Amino acid sequence: MLGSGNVATHLSLALINAGHKIIQIYSRNIENAKVLAQKCDAIPIDDIPLLKNNSDLYIIAISDNAIADLVSKVDFNNKKVVHTAGSVSFNIFPKSITNSGVFYPFQTFSKKRELQFLDIPICIEANNADFEKFLINLANQLSDKVLKINSEQRKYLHLSGVFACNFVNHLYHIAGNLLSENNMDAELLIPLIRETSAKMKQLSPFEAQTGPAVRNDKESINKHLDLLSSSPEYQQIYKLISDDVYNTHNFIT
Repeated sequence: MLGSGNVATHLSLALINAGHKIIQIYSRNIENAKVLAQKCDAIPIDDIPLLKNNSDLYIIAISDNAIADLVSKVDFNNKKVVHTAGSVSFNIFPKSITNSGVFYPFQTFSKKRELQFLDIPICIEANNADFEKFLINLANQLSDKVLKINSEQRKYLHLSGVFACNFVNHLYHIAGNLLSENNMDAELLIPLIRETSAKMKQLSPFEAQTGPAVRNDKESINKHLDLLSSSPEYQQIYKLISDDVYNTHNFIT
């Protein structure tokens, strides 16, 4: 496992739970490597030349902008290697590598948060049919939902995840701030967040949309904008999203 962050941690533990052995954990920060290696009964390393040459699979689970540099420093030509990034093309691997691919678990990962890996979609791409079968077999041991997705599709999947997860989570942060600044507990939002998410099991997001923007309730919208007068950045976010909600639900055909 090349990496010791959120994805590397969860994926390593999932592989161990499926009966596999993690031989080494590589990280540029040896202390981070030691923390994960201890959980995996693996050898921590912080120097590329220490990588063993006989592993069945090398998994690159590091920040997206560091993958190209790492690939350039390791001879993967006669090895099986994948990266786990959503926004990085499969073509980042040289064509000289016999078996290269992508093993992308589509989920938000935090080290302190336990997850059921069986529920996480794993997206596979490979440079040949045999390696694709190898990766699909491995993914099926970890997840109930395994898909073949190419680099172009994966870019859009990653983008959709930024909207559905990262941006939404930041909006939770804003909502919590508004409550705490006015002496209310942010936990008041939890039932609302749960129900909003649960609706997706029965309704499309379009069908489930509520609120003043979809109703074009200008009076409520203006009141909200006034409340945000001391936070112009929040005002801008509120207005931009409200306008898009309105336009989405009141378009002219």
